[in-house]
Amino acid sequence: MSTPLNGSVLKAFSILGLFSKDRPEITANSVASELGTNVATAHRFLLTLESIGVLVSYRRGYFALGGTIEELGRLAESVNPISTKVQPIINEVAREIRESVMVCRLGRRGPTCIAVAVSDQPISVKTDIGTVLPIDVTAHGRLWLTHMSKADRAHWLKGTSNDLDDELAKIKSQGFAQNQGDNEPDLGAVAVPVFGHDGKLAMTVSVFGMLSRFNDSLVSRSVTSLKQAARAISG
Repeated sequence: MSTPLNGSVLKAFSILGLFSKDRPEITANSVASELGTNVATAHRFLLTLESIGVLVSYRRGYFALGGTIEELGRLAESVNPISTKVQPIINEVAREIRESVMVCRLGRRGPTCIAVAVSDQPISVKTDIGTVLPIDVTAHGRLWLTHMSKADRAHWLKGTSNDLDDELAKIKSQGFAQNQGDNEPDLGAVAVPVFGHDGKLAMTVSVFGMLSRFNDSLVSRSVTSLKQAARAISG
């Protein structure tokens, strides 16, 4: 039985997720409207977050991100291996291949994007950090399935109709996985595993973009570049 999640923490981060460059301030009314709660509850959450420095109020009823968030952001940039090690590596792959690059870890709900580098192509595909991918129809997901036990694989595939035995055997043999419009009709991807020092799958990294550009040459170049990146990340 999985450990239940703390609803208050989830709600607090949902509130923080409402901030953007276009919306630097939020109110109890906007929180209540977008998160489906009542205004009193929303106001209580905002005041609590303000009390610990996560939010700050410069004018009555309006809340902005506070100093605690700024400090944590600076700390994350200086010590987070995603920022200091992984991001420069995938940025280089994106420059070389001219397609977007994504790194995923396996979360509670599926392969979850933890880092992304966006292509410089005029028409490119972008995804956000925190995006959860389907496990059965994406290159990332199929890599994770390939390296699972049969019991874990059956658990993750429960409720799906896909018979992936032949596909997963092929992935294991060739060392990479492809998505040829299986998840989104116009999107293609190729992904390789990133192993930890214990030999277990730690992350997956992919090149992804418009399916029309994913010919054999691009796939081959992507696999070569991604495998080099995977070794650099693991090292």
